[in-house]
Amino acid sequence: MENEKLGERLASVETELKNQDNRLSNMEKDKELLYRLTVVSEQQQEMNKNQQIQLNKMDENQQRQLNKMDETFNNININLTKLNMSQDELQNNVKTIGKRVDGIEEDLKVETNKGTISFNEILSKYLLWWIMIPTVIVGAWILFKLGL
Repeated sequence: MENEKLGERLASVETELKNQDNRLSNMEKDKELLYRLTVVSEQQQEMNKNQQIQLNKMDENQQRQLNKMDETFNNININLTKLNMSQDELQNNVKTIGKRVDGIEEDLKVETNKGTISFNEILSKYLLWWIMIPTVIVGAWILFKLGL
């Protein structure tokens, strides 16, 4: 009977030993997997550091470029403001010159009218008198001769 108990115990120990062996195999597999994950994680961390450094450099370059663009836009804005102001000044000058030209044209018309010979004025002032006086004299002489 003792042999039977020993056989049962031996079978139990062998089963336990197989279970332990399976657990040990699983643990070895897990250890290998854990090692791989650790290596991958370290590589990922190194890649993240390098990427962060590149992003920081890129951010600095982009910031410089943005500052340059901002400065350029400010200069363009100042130049456009100056151009607008000079355009307004030019329009005011053109209006003033236009008014002066209109005044000069009016003066020129008045002076031109003074220098022109108007046919109606000549007729009314001179020609009529030169025609009327001799006609009146001739008519008076005729009336005198006729005795009227």
